[in-house]
This record gives sequence, structure tokens and C-alpha cells, in this order.
Amino acid sequence: MIAIFKRDFRSLFTNVIGWIFISVLCAFFGLYFLVTNLLNGMPYLSYSLSGVAPIVIIVTPILCMRVFSEERKNRTDQLIFTAPVSPLQIILGKYMAVACAFTIAVVFMAFSPIVLEVYGASALGQNYIALLGFYLFGLACLAIALFVSTLTRSQIISVILSFIILFLGYMMDGILGLIFTEENFLSKLLDFICISKPLQNFLNGIFDIKAVVYYVLLIVLFIFITYCVIQKRRWTISKQSITRSLSRGAALVLAIVIAVFANLGISYIPEKYTEFDVTATGIYTISKQGKDFLSSYDKEATIYVLASESECDENLKKTLDQFDSYDNIKVEYINPSDNPMFASSYTSEKLSANSLIVVSGDNYKTVSYDDIYEYSMNQQTYSYDVTAYDGEGQIISALERVVNNNDALVCTLTGHGEQELGANATSSLTKGNYKLQSLNLLENDTIPDDCRLLVVNAPSKDLSKDDAAKISEYTSRGGNVIFNIANVDDTARAIVSIDDMPNYKGLLDSYGISVKTGVVCENTSGYFYKQNFALLPEVLESDVSTGIEGKQSVLLYSATAISYIENGNSTIKPLLQTSDSAYIKTGLDGNANNSVEKSDQDETGKFYLGVEETTAQGSGIVVYGCQYLFNDEMDSYVAKHNSQLFVNTVNALASTNNDTQSNVVIPAKQVKVDSIMVTGVALVIYGILWGLLIPLACLITGIVIWAIRRKQ
Repeated sequence: MIAIFKRDFRSLFTNVIGWIFISVLCAFFGLYFLVTNLLNGMPYLSYSLSGVAPIVIIVTPILCMRVFSEERKNRTDQLIFTAPVSPLQIILGKYMAVACAFTIAVVFMAFSPIVLEVYGASALGQNYIALLGFYLFGLACLAIALFVSTLTRSQIISVILSFIILFLGYMMDGILGLIFTEENFLSKLLDFICISKPLQNFLNGIFDIKAVVYYVLLIVLFIFITYCVIQKRRWTISKQSITRSLSRGAALVLAIVIAVFANLGISYIPEKYTEFDVTATGIYTISKQGKDFLSSYDKEATIYVLASESECDENLKKTLDQFDSYDNIKVEYINPSDNPMFASSYTSEKLSANSLIVVSGDNYKTVSYDDIYEYSMNQQTYSYDVTAYDGEGQIISALERVVNNNDALVCTLTGHGEQELGANATSSLTKGNYKLQSLNLLENDTIPDDCRLLVVNAPSKDLSKDDAAKISEYTSRGGNVIFNIANVDDTARAIVSIDDMPNYKGLLDSYGISVKTGVVCENTSGYFYKQNFALLPEVLESDVSTGIEGKQSVLLYSATAISYIENGNSTIKPLLQTSDSAYIKTGLDGNANNSVEKSDQDETGKFYLGVEETTAQGSGIVVYGCQYLFNDEMDSYVAKHNSQLFVNTVNALASTNNDTQSNVVIPAKQVKVDSIMVTGVALVIYGILWGLLIPLACLITGIVIWAIRRKQ
């Protein structure tokens, strides 16, 4: 077998075929990689690989056309068949030769995820899983093309026939989708001829054991069919050979049946045992917060899906399958065509397909399909692109709502020039079944007992002594507060100092927290965005940093530094911190001409921009040093990480002290990780390398070798 492998592998590269194969694959991959990943900043290799996959079904027949067809045409196959090796060893040797040629091309592609990682991508695992799926897809195509080359003496017919079979297999998923409107036994049976369908999970960032088994079955089956064809050609016409033909034919039919039904059998294994989410944002996996909520969820609930199971949104179905695995949660699919009045028996809302109705006892809550995804305007195409998937968050919100059947109260302090919460922050509160209410302490003697959380969002005027006393009394009862510090008066365009607000300052001092005067600036690359005072601090590990810890992922503009003194009655820990070379700029008056360049007089070091305290009374207090932290403009620059920080803070603080379960807010999961920024030099280097130099080098090498051999 090794001798056959060496002979055929050498033959591929002493002729021009092997070189052309590698150069074509690398050229098309390089083109897609340059345009999609480097120029447009896409961190996912799946976009490029999905573009190259159709090229594979074109070039693999060319690579395999000579393997058996030319041997048969030149009658050199008789020499091989009389050699002291079995037909199976011959086939495996030849298959390994073409597979190695394909592997060389894939190895060149395998360096590209590292390049993306260097320039800021965070989807290394997802990219290599996509490459693994592409590799298995290519190996399966080679096995099919290898089989076809045994059927004819003509290399041209071999190429055309291989392409037709591969093209039909590639398109079969769409064809079957037109034939079968609902998934059934026959449609699952015919899935075996859909060679591109298993690839999709890999490209979507899912390691799919079913797909691995499918491609292995396909490769083994076509190698066995090739073996049967070769064996048939070795037989002579005799009574004994006819008997052998019948037995071999029966074995062939049996092998096909076993492969098809084996693929059918594994399709019934629950996806939770065979599919593993490796996406950078964990789109298909229930988060730790969600799992903790579901593990303590002790009510019976039913999730009705307004769609048939086969027509349900693919991402939503994967999420629902995970919810369905819990004993007390049941998922039922309702086809609106069969039961058009089902939704109206619960609500008068006009719900679109794939919307949900979550029911527990007499309580229900609807989840519109429009709320499952978040969109943003693409300024290049003037169309809306999906930016985030919120299936888990919306379903958990509905489950919590039908059990509690009431909205927890969150109060925002007013009357002191406070900043308004952004739409993203307020929508997160709504999703968490919180009721947002403004609170003016001049009109109230005390903060209500049912207030789960008080938000004091960057007042630009000082609190009155009475207001400060009411907040202090609230926290002594175990109340929770988010304090945000203003540093700039937007109206007067002047710097605000906490020293000018003695009552507010005194309230914070009573908790052991103090605020430094001045604007924090950064001097370390990666810790600021364009301007020194647009900070990207390190998010430290804590309850409020779930999903964003350890990253420079939240943006604080014109922030102030926070310090604290611990005492035996409370515990305080930092949440956000700068680099060691940050500095505090004082003496600014809001004038655009003020310099924020570092001077020798500026205090330098590591500063905290957010801290969390738990008091002896069990009160939770979080202080942030940026008045713009929770507005939508800042949020838009960092893929809604600021609002995720707010959601996490609400999750950590908004709990009661009477042993009832706190509300859970699961943030939407970004469909795309942040775009990468590739320098112009890198664009030229990597674009030319993959798109031109590697393909051209392979092509020239092949032509030179072919020309030298021809002269000999």
C-alpha cells in the first residue's frame, strides 16, 4: 500500500495536475480571505470556506480523473492487479495520495486563523472547527470522485460524471427542502445523499459528531464500492464468477443499506450529546446564569412554538432543544397552518411564525420572533444585519414572568440633573421583568420597601441632606444602589468635581468610597480608543463581569478614579481598572482646547473606575466613575458590552433579603465578535501571499517540472 501511495503521490507532482489543484484552491481561498476577512474585517473563516466549498466539487474530479481512468486506458492497471498487494491496499494507497494533495492545500489555509487572531479576532476554536468540517467535506468528495474514475476509460467523462454527482449531492439539501415541507422518516433517510448539509454545523461553529460519522461513513462506503468495482473487473466469465458476482452485489447492497441506516440511526440521537458549541460568543449554549436559573426552576412550564419542527428557526430550535431536556419544561411545536386559532386562545397579539407562548398554570407570556434577534443598519449596504441572538434571554425572561407573575421595582433617582439610562439599559430591565420607575425624594418620605434597586445615575447637582439621609437609611435596610459619578456638566461644558457636591461626597465617604478629582487618561496602547480619555479598562473577574472579564471591552469617556478603604463591617473589591501608566488630568474646564497630554504634575499609576461593596447589612453597592457608561452611544462602540455590564450589575445587586429568587437577565449573544482591524501592510502581504504568491509558485513549479520531464 505504501508503494502504491508513493507512486501515485509522486505522479501527481511530477505532472502538472497536483500543482494545479493546490494553486486553484489556494487562489480562490486567498481571494475570499483577502476580501472577506482582511478587507471587511470578518473574524470568521467560515465565510471564506463556504465560498471555496463549491470550488472543491469542481477541482476534486480533476485531481482524481487519472487515478484509475488513465491506468485502465493505458492497461497499466493489469500490472497493478497482478502485484502482490490486495485490491483494497491499492485503493487505499491511491486514495491516500490524492488525500495528501488536498491536505497540503488545507495546511496552507490553516495558518490564516492565526493571522486573524494576531489582528484581534477571538474565534480561534470556531475557525479551526470550520476548517475541520471543510477538510472532511473535501475528503468525502475525493472518495466519490475516486469511485467514478473506475467506471470509465475516459478522463473527460470521469471529470464530467464526478462533477454531476458531486453537484447534485451539494444541492440535494435544497432540493429535498422543496419536496418535503416537514421532516419525516423518508426525508431523514435521503439526508445521506446531502453531502453539504453536515458541513453547515461546522461552519456555524458547532463540533458535530453526527457530521463526523456521516463523512467517515461516506468515505468508507465509496472506498468499499470502488473495491467491489475493481474486484468485478478481475473476475472471468464462469459459473463460479457469476456466483461471486451475486455475493459481491449482495455485499454492496448490504453495505449501502448499513451506511444509510447508520446515518439515519445517529440522526435520532439528541443533539445535546452530539453537538458542541465552540462559537466565540456561545450562541448555541445555555449560559451559566441560565443553567443556574433552570436548575432551581421547580415549576411546570410549556413552551409553545408557532411553527412546525422542521420549519422552526435553526438557532431557536437548538436553544429550545436544550430547554426541552429539563424535566419540568416541555416544548411543543404548533403548525399555524394546521391550528390557525391556537395563538388567539391566549393573546390578541398578531404573532409571526417562530414566536413563542410560554405557559405555566394560568399564567402566560408571549415572546415575539422579532425580539429573538437584534439588528443594526449596515451603512455600506443600507440594509439591516443581525447583530445579536437573544433566544435564551427571552425564554428565561418569559419563564420567570409566568412563575412570579409580577414585576420587580427598580427606581431611578431624579431631581439632581441625573443622566437618563440608555434604551439598551432600559430594555434589559424590561426583559428581566423589572418595572422602571422614576423617584423624586422631594415627593417621597422614603424609598419604597419594594424597590429592588436604586440607580443614582451621575447627578450633576448635589443631593440635599435629606435625600442623602434617605438613601443611607435605604441601604441600612439592605437596599441596593448603583452610584454613577458625573465628571462633566453637559449643559455648561465644564468639569464637575465631587468636592463641589459635599452631600453626595459625604454619602459615598460613609461607605468607605472616595472619588478623585480630575479626568483619568491612558498612556498604554490598547487601554484607550482613539483619545487618551476614552478608556478601555480591564474588567476584573467578579459577579458583574460575566462574559466580559479580562477584556478591554467596555468604554468609559471622561471617567473619574475611585478609591476605597476597607473596614471590618463591609467588603469592597474593584471591578474596572486602568493600566499602570494611567494618569489623572486636573485643571480642565471643559474647553476643547485643553490639553490632555501627560505632564510631570499629573498623578500616575493604576486607578479603579468601578468598585463593588457588600455592607454589614447585606446591602449591595456598586460605584462607577463615568456618567456616560450606560448611554447608547458609548454602548454602540463596544458591541453593547456596556449594557451587558449594566445587566450583570443588576443581576448581582437586585436580590431581595427574604429568600425569594432574584430576577435573571441574560444578555443577548453577539452573532459576530468584534471586527478586526488589519493594517494596510498586512493586507498587501497576506493578500499577495495567499491570493497570488502561493498559487503562482505552485503553478510555475508544476509547469517547470512538466516541461523538464517532457524534454527528457
